Amino acid sequence: MSHQEGLGKAARCRMHEITGSQVQMLLTKLQVIETFLPDITLCEILSKSDYSVGEANNKEHENGGKHVLQEVSIIGHLRRINALRKDITTAIELGAGTGRLSDRLQRVTNAKLTHILIDRQDFVQNHCRDRVLRARCRSPERQVKRVVADIGSLQIHDYSPINTSLCMSKHLCGPACDLAITSLSRMAEHSQHLLPPTAIATCCHYLCTWESFIGKEFWLALGLTTEDFIVATSCSQWASLQRKKSTTSNVTSASTETVILPDLLKVAHSAKVALDGMDMSTVEMKLLPSKEFEKIFAREEKAMLGVQLKKLFDLSRASFCQRLGYKHKLNW
Repeated sequence: MSHQEGLGKAARCRMHEITGSQVQMLLTKLQVIETFLPDITLCEILSKSDYSVGEANNKEHENGGKHVLQEVSIIGHLRRINALRKDITTAIELGAGTGRLSDRLQRVTNAKLTHILIDRQDFVQNHCRDRVLRARCRSPERQVKRVVADIGSLQIHDYSPINTSLCMSKHLCGPACDLAITSLSRMAEHSQHLLPPTAIATCCHYLCTWESFIGKEFWLALGLTTEDFIVATSCSQWASLQRKKSTTSNVTSASTETVILPDLLKVAHSAKVALDGMDMSTVEMKLLPSKEFEKIFAREEKAMLGVQLKKLFDLSRASFCQRLGYKHKLNW
């Protein structure tokens, strides 16, 4: 697909094309691989101070729900990695949409940053926060710029110096997340491997495509295949079957601790050695017929598999980021 066609687009995976036998085979592999993978804390690290400062009123929280918490959480992560220090003067929001994340960051930082909002869609101004963002800017040195561009061909360094910028995103669906990180890799090549502090919330893993996926090296190093990837993208939708938790119960103080992941490619090679030791022909003989498996595979098991696969996709991406030079921490 060309840049003109739009690299960020993807079609939904079709669950009816995935068989019970394929799911069982993937589950068998994951049972081996999972024992080697680092744990990803299942919590949302937020800053309570940002939560109170960033809120206009209680009504916004009621209307915004999880989106408010996600925005504040991203800002908490940016603060934890020291991305809001004095020498950072520009915030680049990828997949900015209507600009809500930039709006909240501007409130929290008292409008001290220039904001560059990048999205492939040209939004109607009345639906965006751009006008509000510009009204808050007290200094002529601080600007708000809207860039309409396909993230697949984006050259981020054309819009801001790397050493004074941060990157963030709340909603980059599936392949758009991979293309955004690829654009960061181009940024690194252009700047002698300087990298901006970055916080990206991943989503819509079921839309991921093998062509755009940046975690191929890690995925294949684990001993997984492109067929496993197709099955995994489809099954990742099952994560939505997990029981919903109260959004306010996740509010915690932002951690100042920096947790660095191990070298993920080394982890993957160790997992592959164990996976290669399995007799797959014997495994296939023990698989239940697809229709029988589908009858007994419970909702809770589907939800657990969906969550497990979303983590695996993000670890694959984290491995790519490690190769760029990021000391990557994942919170899910």
